[in-house]
Amino acid sequence: MAKPSSRNHIIAVATELFAERGLSVSLREVNEAAGLSAAAVHYHFKNKGALIDAVLRSRMRPKAEREGQLQQLATAPKVTIDDIVRALLAPLREVLSEDPIAGRQYARVIARVYAEQSEEVPLLDEFLSPANALIAMLAQQRPDLSLLQCRLRYGFAVEAMLNTLSCVHFPSPFGGDEVADDMAMLFDELQQFLVAGLMAP
Repeated sequence: MAKPSSRNHIIAVATELFAERGLSVSLREVNEAAGLSAAAVHYHFKNKGALIDAVLRSRMRPKAEREGQLQQLATAPKVTIDDIVRALLAPLREVLSEDPIAGRQYARVIARVYAEQSEEVPLLDEFLSPANALIAMLAQQRPDLSLLQCRLRYGFAVEAMLNTLSCVHFPSPFGGDEVADDMAMLFDELQQFLVAGLMAP
């Protein structure tokens, strides 16, 4: 039997493996990489879906806190597109500010969950509920767009955010030796880009 204190170690190892190799990594491979017995993961998590769920929750603020922040934004006297994008970026901005390396791994796992959706990897309500709230706010700010257009643009914004933040050496793949190590600058530039996209005719 694994000790309860091994749970966080398993989550950290699983985060790294899922980020590097995708969600097809098996529980056995997680056990081996964590240096634990064959039953360790099953002691804490009944299946891989539960482990992925735990990985996603590991760096999330409490649900009530996140819902409160969105509710506060939704009831503000004036909500701008800039406010909506700032709210979209805020959770990962906080994670990467605290730990850029582990934060990028976490962002990469979220990107894989979006890209590799399956019955084994359900999209958590904790991700879907804020998305619907922000899409509703976007629709209020852009009545000229259909709801489908708002959902598409929000989806484009999420994809751009996740792919940017999960890329270790961004933007060097596009030429040059520069790497955006300054998290504040990276997020500021990303925010301006996303706002422009959501405000486009």
